Amino acid sequence: MSNQRGFTLVELAIVMVIIGLLIGAVLKGQAMIDDAKQKRLLNDIQGISAAYFTYYDRYNAIPGDDLSAHGWGTAVGNGSGYINGATEPTAAWQVLRYAGLLSGDPATSGAAAQPRHPFGGTYGFGSAAFGALGTRNYITMVTVPGSVAESIDIKYDDGIYNTGTVRGSAAYTTATVTLQYLL
Repeated sequence: MSNQRGFTLVELAIVMVIIGLLIGAVLKGQAMIDDAKQKRLLNDIQGISAAYFTYYDRYNAIPGDDLSAHGWGTAVGNGSGYINGATEPTAAWQVLRYAGLLSGDPATSGAAAQPRHPFGGTYGFGSAAFGALGTRNYITMVTVPGSVAESIDIKYDDGIYNTGTVRGSAAYTTATVTLQYLL
């Protein structure tokens, strides 16, 4: 009688089921993390938008484009009504912080003033011509996963990357895009 060693098919099947369950749990956990990041990104957009309009209501000027520095020592805008040029996009973050509308150190200037979003990119401000919508100020989110950008576009707009009030820099099938949320 020979003494054979090894695993039976039943033992191998049990191990395969356990491995499958572990992989499923990890993938589900990653999906939950991505969903939480997306919700945080949406909340950030709403908060930044609210701060922008509150500043406009309080000071009768666009943040960053304001002709008055209000004693904060920030760069003064040109009063064009649009956040543009070399200093206005980052000055917008400073004045929103000095006004107490956003958290963060208002003394931080330049590119360092731009907060990071949950997917690792940065938020920004800018303005551009948007066809029939005219020239508009926008919040930009750099390096957003294409699927997340599409989901945001569907939630707030038409789901098409190059039309409406939410626009992507490329089709949402791209790995990452720069997303613009018009104000």
